[in-house]
Amino acid sequence: MLKRKNLWMALLLVMMVLTSGFQTPVLAAEGNQGSVTVLGLDTAAVVPEKTLQYREKETAAEALIDAVGKENLEYTDSSYGPMLTGINGVKAGDKQFWAFFINGISAQVGPDSYVVQNGDKITFRLTDYTKPAQSTVSLKVVDDKKNPVAEFSSLEVIGNPNAFQLLQVALGNDQVGFEETQYGKMITTLKGIKAEGSNFWGFYVDGKMAPVGAESYQLQNGNQISFQLESYTPAPGDGGNGETTTPATPATPTTPTTPTTPSPGGISADILQTAVNSTSAYVLKNEVGEWQVIALKQAGKALPKDYLAGVKAIVKEKQGKFSRITDTERYALGILAAGGNPTNVEGYNLIEAIYNGNVTKQGLNGVAYALVALDSAEFTIPNSALWTKEKLISYLTDRQNSDGGWAWDESSTSDIDTTAMILTALAPFKDQPGVKEKVEASVKYLSTQYQASKIDNSSTAAQVVIALSALGMDANSGDFSKDNNGLVQYMLSFQNKDGGFDWQGGDVSDPFTTSQAVQALVAYKLFTDGKGSLYHLTLSADNPAVETPAVVTPQTEQPAPTATVVKTNSQTGHALPNTATNMYNLLALGLLLIIAGSVFYIKQRKQNP
Repeated sequence: MLKRKNLWMALLLVMMVLTSGFQTPVLAAEGNQGSVTVLGLDTAAVVPEKTLQYREKETAAEALIDAVGKENLEYTDSSYGPMLTGINGVKAGDKQFWAFFINGISAQVGPDSYVVQNGDKITFRLTDYTKPAQSTVSLKVVDDKKNPVAEFSSLEVIGNPNAFQLLQVALGNDQVGFEETQYGKMITTLKGIKAEGSNFWGFYVDGKMAPVGAESYQLQNGNQISFQLESYTPAPGDGGNGETTTPATPATPTTPTTPTTPSPGGISADILQTAVNSTSAYVLKNEVGEWQVIALKQAGKALPKDYLAGVKAIVKEKQGKFSRITDTERYALGILAAGGNPTNVEGYNLIEAIYNGNVTKQGLNGVAYALVALDSAEFTIPNSALWTKEKLISYLTDRQNSDGGWAWDESSTSDIDTTAMILTALAPFKDQPGVKEKVEASVKYLSTQYQASKIDNSSTAAQVVIALSALGMDANSGDFSKDNNGLVQYMLSFQNKDGGFDWQGGDVSDPFTTSQAVQALVAYKLFTDGKGSLYHLTLSADNPAVETPAVVTPQTEQPAPTATVVKTNSQTGHALPNTATNMYNLLALGLLLIIAGSVFYIKQRKQNP
């Protein structure tokens, strides 16, 4: 009897081992990804670029070992510790050393001290220190008292790094604070110094304020890059509390305006048209990007002749793949506004890249503008898409904060700009169940912020004007008016005589701020004229939308992420595929053991009845 009991216990143990394979799929951490490249003296590849999945707290030195193997590295002892001398049989000779670059910029720390970050491209290059570097730049960070906070001269650069990467490599990632915005990264803190109130970090190239953000500026040999903490004075009549009296005098219009009739908010139609004309003229004198193209198109202005060809060339060069989903979204919208077809740009389908893309990678901004882009024209989105409009709507509404606002990083601290952008995206669906109450709460949040004078710059005001205009609400009256002035009038107080806008007061216009203001002015004019939303465009007759069959394939269809999608700076998780489990091996082994155990048990019964 004891023997039989032991046999049954053995079989039970086998079954436990077997059934342990049938467990709920676990989440595999999606670590930081980057690459390692090794170059020789003539920049020939000693080790071609190798993509790696960086481990937590992995150093650049450890990443190099992962890329080439420890056995392929050679070191010599020095007073500073082991010094790298050889990689893959290529050795540093006299007057040579292995230089270490982070994202194309010479590192200010050793590879064993630098912890790799997501997206980092690490390069080791054999270098002759007796020869001058082919390309160098300098960097200076200056506080509001004009005192240098950090200075770097002759920083070597290779490849095509941008000014924001220069800042991160030179100062250190932990010394550069920023926020993701619709237009890219906005610097908030450098070396512990915050840009608060009316302060902002100005970005200069060779002594002149750059017309683009640091992330968009590709470094050139000899560039003198500087970041200066500056402050705008309050707009005329503002008094520092956000209350306006008289808007700045707009420039003389370049085209005849409509007859003087009041708009719903009390601004006459000719003043509004004058503002649109003068701002459009300013925009056309500067570099015209996607957001400006959208506004110019909707305002009925002529677009730069080379815009569409230029953006097509960019898409072709990148093979339709951009590291930032917001780049894909803005290019799709710009191409559409310019009369092109974003479903077929040099053979690449940007709309498909959006609805099957990682739209959550850049926080809620990426999700909001994915919805804007997919709803901008009559595009066909298959049921098998990773992100349908319904999934995007659900993702956004589920992440609204209790105060009615949103935060780009899904935190509990709402911000006005992100809230306005998401409201713009949800506007076409405002009457849907589950969306209506979210929109109403959001409008209440924005009006509360306006009445409390929390909307204190023209860019934030512009985003709110765009959102309210998309909803069919007057941004210049009701809850968005106080002391006989509305939000649109407040925004116009930042317009200068050259037609451009400044951010928070002063008489110097800048293209970045003006790009948002021109969108808001055009959006508000579309509202007053009853012509719909700023982002509702049409495909030209020559470029009809590509019809994509709505074929559902359950094997590949992926639902929109829910609980597994987490906030910025946290790990994301994905279910492990079946091919990554040993369940089937355990199943086969378990069946064999059961068969063997059963045979043995029967044999024992025959021998011991």
